[in-house]
Amino acid sequence: MDEQTNGWIRQKFDASKRAREKREREIHGRIELTMNVECLLHMNSLYSKGRVLGYERAKRTQNPNVSLIKLEGVQTTEDARFYLGKRVAYVYYANKEKNGSKLRVIWGRIARPHGTSGVVKARFRKNLPPKSFGASVRVVSHIKFVEV
Repeated sequence: MDEQTNGWIRQKFDASKRAREKREREIHGRIELTMNVECLLHMNSLYSKGRVLGYERAKRTQNPNVSLIKLEGVQTTEDARFYLGKRVAYVYYANKEKNGSKLRVIWGRIARPHGTSGVVKARFRKNLPPKSFGASVRVVSHIKFVEV
């Protein structure tokens, strides 16, 4: 291979590398922009909403250890990946008071996406009761546990 051909290949490689870096910067900028807009939209809420669809299931069996949750405003698998590892709270009211409140919470965590339309799988500390199907849950992004 002569020097002229080698220089031409190097020049092509550098041009494609610059173009790839430019595309990555543009994509990264768009991601930052959408995140900033999303943060501004949800600035006065501490959580985003979701809805319990039911248990993970097959044709004849269902697995109550895993609940399917449709997140509000999430349309794709890529959007759903942002919520992986986030805490989920199913808040409900009971008949008996405990510690001066009828309010109860079952905590869980988002495990993985389910399908391509923004549904996720979540595991809760105690399995969600069937009366929770169709009920709303809260997806909490920032929780800090403070020792007292």
